[in-house]
Formats: sequence, structure tokens, C-alpha cells
Amino acid sequence: MLDFWLSLENSTRVALITASATCLSALIGFTAVFIQIGRQGRNAIKANRQNEALKRKVEIYERTLETSRKAQDASSVLSNYLHNFDMSVQFAKAAQDQNYSWQPPAARFQEYQRLSNEASLAFIGVMTMIEAWHIIEPKLDIFRYAIAMGLEELRAVTAMRQPDALMFAMPVPGLESNWVLPNAESTAAIKTRIKQESYQVERLSAWVADFQVEMQMLLLSELFPNEVERRDPPDPDQFCIRLDRYEEINKRIDASNWGKRRVEIEAEAWGRFSDKNSTP
Repeated sequence: MLDFWLSLENSTRVALITASATCLSALIGFTAVFIQIGRQGRNAIKANRQNEALKRKVEIYERTLETSRKAQDASSVLSNYLHNFDMSVQFAKAAQDQNYSWQPPAARFQEYQRLSNEASLAFIGVMTMIEAWHIIEPKLDIFRYAIAMGLEELRAVTAMRQPDALMFAMPVPGLESNWVLPNAESTAAIKTRIKQESYQVERLSAWVADFQVEMQMLLLSELFPNEVERRDPPDPDQFCIRLDRYEEINKRIDASNWGKRRVEIEAEAWGRFSDKNSTP
């Protein structure tokens, strides 16, 4: 091979070296382009996956927003309905004291029940959504527990264990002309009932808003790297639910009547399961 190379003329050698260098450069260039194309392809696939994941996060947040707004709107309608009834009673009482004509309140107990049921179902809808997307952040369960606790405390206010103040205070459809103003004792009971129920409903609505804030930070932080300001209510019972205070809030919920009963029910269930497995 060496003899063959030495037998070649200088011009031929130069031509062969030049051609070899050209081929080698072309091969290196082709290899570099191939590697670059492969890298760009992998980057494009990665970018597409990231874009699809981000798109999916936005879709989930839009569903969260829709479910949250439904609950907040339903609670707002119910709360306004109760406050309007209370104001109507106060206006009618003031008109009667001044010997002015007055009209019975527009509120009806059947309509109130419908609005109350819609609000409760809307809050349950938020709980269902949290359970469905539990994989996003397991700590989101704190919102489900809080809403369940809040609904129980709301039911404690509206429980029909004794004659309902609103049932007998609101005009009966078709018998509005028979409606009479409640006495001072009944008026005070109505005001207390409305205040307690509105308090519970508005607290639940605030917790739904807290859930919405946490979902923003979990799902949209890549698009908008900003901090969302959280609530800081002066009333300790209207506490803000936030994931960075998970342990503190979880202890608070566990200390409630609902939380204690949940622990008891779970313990009983595990006890029955253990007894069943130990039976020969």
C-alpha cells in the first residue's frame, strides 16, 4: 500500500488528499447535522409534551373555575335571599309602626329550600372535583374535609329539630293576605337564624375561593410566575385554607365535631375489617 502511494505523482497525491479531506469534512458535517437534527427532534418532542401538559393544566383550571363559580354563585343567591327577607320584615315593621301601608315579603319557604339545596349540591360538586383530581396534589383533600365540616355545621343550623323560624315566618303561596308580622321574639329568632346560616354559607364560599387560589398556583405558575395574595380574615373561625399551612389546618378540622366523628367512623371500620379477617 505504501509502495503504491509512493509510486503516485505529487499532483495525484495532492488530489487524493484534497478529495479525502473533502469527503471527511462532508462526513463530519453530515454527522453533525444528523446529531443536531436528532437533538432538535428530541427537544421538539419534549417541548410538545410540555405544551400539551400545560394545555391540560389550563383545561383543568377552567373546570375548577367553572365548578367554583357555580358554588359561589349559588351561595351568593341563597345569602342574598335570606338577607332580603330579613330586610323586608324590618321594612314592614317600620311601615306598620308609622301607620303606612306595607306588603308581605316576597320570600317563600319552598323557594328558600330550593336555593338551599342548590347551594349544598354545588359545594358537594367542588368536593367531587377535588376527589377526581386528587393526583395533582394529595394535600388538596384538606379542602374536601373543610367543606364537609362546613356543610355539617350548616345543617346543624338548619336542622328541623324544632319548628323552623323561616317556615312559619315566610308567607304561604296563595295565602299572602293572611300573613302577619312576627312578634319581637320571632323577629329576633329569624334574625339569629339568618345570621347563623349566612355565616356558614359565606364561610363555605370563602373556602371555595381559597381552593381556587391554590389551584391557580398549582396549575398556572408556569405561565404566570406571580404570587396570589391569600385571604387574611380577622375572624379566626373564617380561617383561610392554604396548602402551606396544611398541618395546622388539618389539626383544626380534626378537632371539630365532624373531624372527631370521622376519626371514630374510620376506627370502627378498620375494627370491623380486622375482626372479619381474624375470624377463622
